[in-house]
Amino acid sequence: MAKGRILAIDGESFYQRFYRNTLESEGYTIRIAANAQEGLEKLRKDDFDLVLIDIAQPDIDGHSLIDSIRRYNQQQDILIVTAQKEMQHAVQAMKLGVSDYLLKPINHEEFLLLINRIMFRQSVNHEHQKLIDENVEFHAILAQYRQCLDLLKVDDLDRLGDLILDTIMDLLSAEGSALWMEVDDQKFGLRCRRGLARIRANEQSFNLGDTQWQMVRAGKPRLQNDDRIVVVPIEYSGTPLGLIRVESPVGRSEFNRRDLRIAELVSEFSASALQKVLQIQELERSSLHASRDEAYNMAFFRDYAAKELYKARRYNRRLSYVRLVIDNMEKVKSLFNKREVDAVQSRMLEQINKVLRDADIIAMNSDSSYSILLPETDYWGSLVTQKRIRHAIKGELKLSNMKREVNLDVYLRSASYPADGSILEDLENVTVNRLARLRTSLFYQGELVQRDFWSVVDRVLGRPGEMRTVDGKLVVSGDLQRFESPLKSRYLHVPEGRIEEIARALCREVVEASRVRGIIYCGCVDFESMKRSLRFVEQLEKTETSFFLLGGKKRTNWDLHHVVPIHIDDRNFKQNAFLLYMNEDYAYALVARKVGNEMIGFHTSDFYFVENMIAKLQEQYQLRSQI
Repeated sequence: MAKGRILAIDGESFYQRFYRNTLESEGYTIRIAANAQEGLEKLRKDDFDLVLIDIAQPDIDGHSLIDSIRRYNQQQDILIVTAQKEMQHAVQAMKLGVSDYLLKPINHEEFLLLINRIMFRQSVNHEHQKLIDENVEFHAILAQYRQCLDLLKVDDLDRLGDLILDTIMDLLSAEGSALWMEVDDQKFGLRCRRGLARIRANEQSFNLGDTQWQMVRAGKPRLQNDDRIVVVPIEYSGTPLGLIRVESPVGRSEFNRRDLRIAELVSEFSASALQKVLQIQELERSSLHASRDEAYNMAFFRDYAAKELYKARRYNRRLSYVRLVIDNMEKVKSLFNKREVDAVQSRMLEQINKVLRDADIIAMNSDSSYSILLPETDYWGSLVTQKRIRHAIKGELKLSNMKREVNLDVYLRSASYPADGSILEDLENVTVNRLARLRTSLFYQGELVQRDFWSVVDRVLGRPGEMRTVDGKLVVSGDLQRFESPLKSRYLHVPEGRIEEIARALCREVVEASRVRGIIYCGCVDFESMKRSLRFVEQLEKTETSFFLLGGKKRTNWDLHHVVPIHIDDRNFKQNAFLLYMNEDYAYALVARKVGNEMIGFHTSDFYFVENMIAKLQEQYQLRSQI
């Protein structure tokens, strides 16, 4: 093996042979250049341990040649060879930092001694620098390990996710990062992101089978997008737990192989930390159930709710709380034994858990009251969940024996963060108050629960003769008076065009509060005529409220997203008129029918009546749920 690589730049053929014969016999690799230009070209192509130059060059000043060599390698060792009469040039060269000089004619022994001394010094310096680099690298790795050890100290999944991203961004000097974690079998969802991470709509979730996410299965970090992105799979004992994406290196154009080694270290610690937290969560879930295994106890529920509310506040997400009560539990307990009551409640909880998502939980307050938490769900989403729960438990709540038969009377109400409160106690109080108002709703007081939409309309508007006009005033029979309530529900004359007028007023209010989410259902005979009378169609397109026109003479398609005609061939839409409106804060309903030569109607602001009428309408005609 060669002892070193040496380049000699000298125009004298005698010394060219001298350098080659002397140095090659000592085991060095020698290259010869006859002039400065040739020597610089060889330096451009190869690295040399030592450059030997004659200070007297025909094509360039010796000092300029030294400067040119330094441009290729600032630390390059240079040995000057000069004649006695050019001694002053050698002295100046020494001031420029050359390693040493020799006078011509060159003494063979002195020449080899000087060459060996320079190469030995290089060897010592290289070994010393190697030790320094290894020491620096060791301390850097030690610091990385210490930073990663902090991941193992966190036992909350949300804080751990943030810390993982902060750690890898710090170690890789990156601007942004994001973490996906498994939310269901083979399905991953965005858990958290930090810094300037850019997440497109189609990247909120992915399946392991998706082609673009096969790197999760690869198990090793890899570079993407011209090395400006590092993708870091997280797996534990061969099981994928998550995926980190690190973006945009700071102060440089791309990530490198060293970054991949660091990312792999963070991945290993992250996998251990995540596995530990997931095991703790599973242990909590299995050990913190109430007396019935299908529901958790309130201690776990409150702790879980506090964490989800913290996450909702930090990441500007929504959350809903649902209270379920069994209103006739005391009566049921007096009529049936404990085993029978427990059995029907277990059936109820089993059906409810089939409706809930993995992140949703239900806890037992008492044998007649349950709390349900719906993370990342707004008020409208909670209404959909309540509807699904009612559908799931329908027919499952009956207790019977040889003497009697009773159904559990179940009521549900919800509250949402942040509209109804920022802490769990606020949400609980809101649902309690809403349940109290629900029990006084004409929908329950009027025994309308089991009827379909048009049966409720018939019941509220009554039979012929139950409403009549006397001296210009509307007189309502005693049986219908039960539906009237001061400041909430009244019967009224409905002049021609009044329903369209009310619809326009609602549309105007919706346009003025465009960010309020709502839904309107309106029965009509002619879609085009109703569209012209609304006047606010274009403005409605820019709101968060959906307006559905039902009935119509024929099927109609409009190039609109928030004003939608749905043709339904049912004579009830020709014989009756209705208008239903609901948002998160209040609701309004108007139903009317022609009686003789006049239109008689009933309108109400009873929130629960409107909510259930909308649900019945959607169910009866299988309308796409917009709530």
